[in-house]
Amino acid sequence: MMIHRKALLFLLLSTFLVLSACSNDSKTSNEKTDKKVTSESVPTIKTADLKANVGKEDWVIVDTRSNDAFNGWSFDGVKRGGHIKGAVDFSANWLKVETDKKDEKLTDALKIKGISHEKNIVLYDANGKDAQNVAEYLKDKGFKNIYKYDVKEWAANQDLAMDFFPNYEMLVPATWVNDLNSSMNDGKPYKIFEVSWGDEAKDYKIGHIPGAVHINTDEVEEGPVWNRLKDKELEKFALKNGITTDTKVVLYGTDSMPAFRVAVILKYMGVKDVRVVNGGFAAWENASYNVETKENSKESVTSFGAVVPANPDYIIDLPGAKEILADKNTSTLVDIRSWDEFTGKISGYDYIDAKGRPAGSVWGHAGSDSSNLEDFRSMDNTMRNGLDMLAMWGKDGINPENKLAFYCGTGWRAAEVLFYADVLGLKNIALYDGGWNEWSIDPANPIEKGEPNK
Repeated sequence: MMIHRKALLFLLLSTFLVLSACSNDSKTSNEKTDKKVTSESVPTIKTADLKANVGKEDWVIVDTRSNDAFNGWSFDGVKRGGHIKGAVDFSANWLKVETDKKDEKLTDALKIKGISHEKNIVLYDANGKDAQNVAEYLKDKGFKNIYKYDVKEWAANQDLAMDFFPNYEMLVPATWVNDLNSSMNDGKPYKIFEVSWGDEAKDYKIGHIPGAVHINTDEVEEGPVWNRLKDKELEKFALKNGITTDTKVVLYGTDSMPAFRVAVILKYMGVKDVRVVNGGFAAWENASYNVETKENSKESVTSFGAVVPANPDYIIDLPGAKEILADKNTSTLVDIRSWDEFTGKISGYDYIDAKGRPAGSVWGHAGSDSSNLEDFRSMDNTMRNGLDMLAMWGKDGINPENKLAFYCGTGWRAAEVLFYADVLGLKNIALYDGGWNEWSIDPANPIEKGEPNK
């Protein structure tokens, strides 16, 4: 009998301990839930108060929407496109990106944007979600003085300043392309092209934007220098692909760089309306739009409608590059390669032996290697905030008022940066097509190595 009582006592004690533990776990869980950032825990700032603090050193106004909205596109019922004048960008989309060293990259972005713990931080959006997501991220990082704001209120008041990039429409969001496809029965002349290198078109066959036709970059350039084709050959390329001077052309790729290469060549030829999808095919997939796998055939035309090139100053060759280097007061030859390529540590290409740079050229940044452009792209591979680009160039002594000719190894990276400069509204800009590959062939062309003399 004594044994049964002890067993009963032990059972009761064990049950009590288990219930207590469950109760404590539940309490801890509830406490964690209570501490989670909610929309109510982030106060809303009034328009008058926001206006009073824009531009103050201890305040930072942050656009948490997509890069497209910051550039100038209008979404979510916002009456005016663009961003609040004086705002920086930190898109909620960046928090969704899966990438190496993600936390380090986000931390670097906060530093570049001037988003620091001691400042008052206003996060604005138009959908009620983006600012909240960024607020949760910042709270986890220990940020305290955070406010939220609905930019629709600001945009509705014409007296409040908003900025946008003059040619933002050259860089289109995936939603714009989807709407364009939906209006295909309206008789609007447009063509969508997926651009990549190679006849196999692997990315295209895996899946592409409905209606898209594949362009192989070999259709517009040839080795060994990899300059664009002769003008007559470029005209044949346009006719084969059904492109005229009046065709609305939309370009994209899994890697956006080839699309920008073709875009610049088409603008040089004289196509009046050339667009590139901001963020490439990933932007289309992230929006969960339909994808097709059938191969769409090229539909030719018989006349381009203009003499090629109709915009000859958009691309220059070796003589033009030398003219720019000879006029350092009003012109700059801008190197869009990695620092190691610029200083001559590496050539950057397995088919280019020479190392260095054209003497007198100025480093304009690029990325980690010849295949990347991290200095000009945000984490989601959309165009980096143009204001950041201009600030970066300013530190390097690159005057956007000068005539700027961009070059890289063979023209791809520089073409993308030229297109971005065009989006920003820079006027006197061009691509030096031959780049380092062409310059380095002739020993008579002066070359520099090492860090430039300040």
